[in-house]
Amino acid sequence: MLIKVKYNPIKVFPSEIRGKYAFLRDVVVIIRTQNKVLYVDCAHDHLANYKPPPFLSNYIFEYEIIEGGEHCECIAKTLAEQLKPLFPNPKLCRNKEVTVVIER
Repeated sequence: MLIKVKYNPIKVFPSEIRGKYAFLRDVVVIIRTQNKVLYVDCAHDHLANYKPPPFLSNYIFEYEIIEGGEHCECIAKTLAEQLKPLFPNPKLCRNKEVTVVIER
């Protein structure tokens, strides 16, 4: 299966997740500082309930949010391969039948 996704992230700080952002589901969360991508993850529950991994507590970071739908883990894996985060996420998609193309 081929999935095309446009790379139009919404940049928001974790403390600013309110309103319509709080109720987003199945999104790809890119955690980054000003100059480096730290971690790429997928939030299946409401974004307001998302907690970043504890090893990122020493960093000041912002979220980039991309809507992923039901294949958000595969989209997150493709983004992680392209962005090369400092901390890789081993829990991302293991389904080899899904191919994701990121349009920039």
